[in-house]
Amino acid sequence: MKIGIYNRYWNTYGGGENYTGTVAQILSLDHDVELISVEPVDWNHLQARLRLDFSRCTTTCWPNVPCERLSPLTSEYDLFINSTYGSSIRPQSRLSAMICYFPHQLSSRSRLKSIVKAVIKKTRSTAFEIRQSLNKRLPQFVAIAGAFHLEPNNCVWLDTNALVALPVQKTGTAQIPLWPKAYCGVRKVTIDGVQCDFQVSELMISITLPPGNDSHRIAHIESVPAKIDQEGPFSDGRSLGICIDAREILWMSAPRAVEQVLPPVTPIAALAAYSRIISISNFTSEWIANRWQLESTELQPPIDTDSFNYDSQKPRARFILSVGRFFAGGHNKKHREMAEAFIKMRKEGCIPDDWRLVLVGARHQEHQIHLDYFADLQKICEGHPIDIKADLPFAQLVEHYQTATIYWHAAGWGENHSDFPERLEHFGMTTCEAMACGCVPVVINAAGQKEIVNDGKNGYVFDDYDTLALHIKELTDPLAEPKLQELRLNARESVLKYARSDFQARVIKAFDGLAY
Repeated sequence: MKIGIYNRYWNTYGGGENYTGTVAQILSLDHDVELISVEPVDWNHLQARLRLDFSRCTTTCWPNVPCERLSPLTSEYDLFINSTYGSSIRPQSRLSAMICYFPHQLSSRSRLKSIVKAVIKKTRSTAFEIRQSLNKRLPQFVAIAGAFHLEPNNCVWLDTNALVALPVQKTGTAQIPLWPKAYCGVRKVTIDGVQCDFQVSELMISITLPPGNDSHRIAHIESVPAKIDQEGPFSDGRSLGICIDAREILWMSAPRAVEQVLPPVTPIAALAAYSRIISISNFTSEWIANRWQLESTELQPPIDTDSFNYDSQKPRARFILSVGRFFAGGHNKKHREMAEAFIKMRKEGCIPDDWRLVLVGARHQEHQIHLDYFADLQKICEGHPIDIKADLPFAQLVEHYQTATIYWHAAGWGENHSDFPERLEHFGMTTCEAMACGCVPVVINAAGQKEIVNDGKNGYVFDDYDTLALHIKELTDPLAEPKLQELRLNARESVLKYARSDFQARVIKAFDGLAY
């Protein structure tokens, strides 16, 4: 079985990518798995960072365009798996699955937003396309994805992966005019998941189409990258495939033309088309039913309990640990709130003077807002016993887990849980990793966290500052060691049900009827 796994965010190296990558690793034991991105990914670095094995997988890079335009590409797989948050791809494969970390909102407001974006796109049509749109004929060639801007001389380069709607001739073929003497390294042409025969001459690609009654067929054209001189006046940093001669044809890429050959579907229709929705927690399943009115199958994330292990010989140090990426936005890990609460608890005498707070995580540096978030956090913590340790190697992360006494997680603290559930922790992989190493968790009493932590049994939950301060005061008391030992053993035992070693069996069960 050929399986395609689509994720637009591989380069974030987050918990979702770890989850999806582990599913891919397991499925690749029995199937041909292709990992799909929309931007270059250093797959070797990703494997090393997430401690995964993609040696049996292939990779491909789809055009970086809105999800809905990529739907035809899914037809090339027996099973298409979408693990991208907010994606609106309607699968055209025989079987399909959506891995849902949390269901995005389907509201009239989001629909209005999409309409406004479409209007803006229409106003950006080139003068050439405007002139063409005045023509009463149906568009002949429509660029759906992977086409660069029309050049002033009316030639257009395609990416090495491109989707183009082609007019069907009476002979059941389609022809693409090529720019004279331009590169043409076509590797494969696929339509409706069927690989087509084609012939290339100096000025034309002739394609034999599979059976169908449509006036246009959407072709996926894959090319070997053109070797363009990267220096001098003709340098070009794009990944170029073939070059089309648009002087004598009706070539369009405007949204109006795309909708004629690829009619839009509503987000809920796209979601309902999946064979199965896979959720990561009971919290996520409940919101899938609430927002999408769809059923889902739960598959909790895998925890590497072999790497994150409890070493009873290692002494516990007097510090509270929190692990989470440093980024701004609604789903951030509330580092600022934790730092301010820690400072306040020390002033109130809830925490002994020799205790520290340690914040560990990867920094997001792709936007200034994330850099400002990190800088502001540093200012708040300056002068206090708070350590910020960014981008630690894995071995040092494990060392912190194995020597910390308390693990603290507060994502969603202070948020309106019913109005903004996406700002909560949908499961809590770092909490489980910490518990596997024997840390005693103190976590917010909401969402996925309360599925993991049983208050008073394997850790504590808190709803507000007062409850938090009460728990921290109890656990940092010099006489708390017997209670801490009981909680850390229970914490370790309780997360073994999520062990990565058992994840293969859980994946097979979740994908029963799809891949097994």
